[in-house]
Amino acid sequence: MFEQIQTDTKEYPLMDETKYAKAYAQVRQIMNTILQSGQVEHAKDFEWSVKLIDADVLNAFACPGGKMYVYRGLIQYLDNEAELAGVMAHEIGHVSGRHSTRQMTKQYGVAALTSMILGKNASQLATTTAQIAGNLGGLAFSRSDESEADAFAVRVLTATDYNPLGVAGFFKKMEDEGKSNNTPAILSTHPSSPDRISKITAVWQSLGSKKGNDYAERYKLLKKNVAIK
Repeated sequence: MFEQIQTDTKEYPLMDETKYAKAYAQVRQIMNTILQSGQVEHAKDFEWSVKLIDADVLNAFACPGGKMYVYRGLIQYLDNEAELAGVMAHEIGHVSGRHSTRQMTKQYGVAALTSMILGKNASQLATTTAQIAGNLGGLAFSRSDESEADAFAVRVLTATDYNPLGVAGFFKKMEDEGKSNNTPAILSTHPSSPDRISKITAVWQSLGSKKGNDYAERYKLLKKNVAIK
């Protein structure tokens, strides 16, 4: 998946790290804050990174192993840094929770995966790898995966100085604007709904209803820095 994204510049036009150095510095700081929260089980096990994709798409995703991608369109759509931190923590939750591993096990079976890992079926490994890389959305997360990642994100933000309700910010905005029926990519496996927002709020309350910072003013700089042409 990582190799495909690196080479398929038409589908994944990655933003230049030199030209957009300030934007990269800010999103990496958000990622590092999440990883240093003490809530990420594999914080030191994976090679975590974040890249920006230059497309007007409301989405972010992460590959197994910690390679995360955030679209410029999502950054421009959100209102503050806590909301972006919530989205990024959610994606990190999928990786740390090994949800892709869970889906691959369901799709291919433990025996087949074990055989490939042990080098007993090289041809199947090549075929399976091609299938996964050729269809990044092929391992769609379940609703339980999504709920687990939401709850994880709330716990993470509660352990930082961010406003934990930033996790629900994207979904609230979609609801307020009446866009929940026009599902963007980020909601494709689990559409936004009042139920999802209420579950996020319930987790927040169970953790003590901590208040935190939205960093709205600081976020304006990120929007400005990703808009450079």
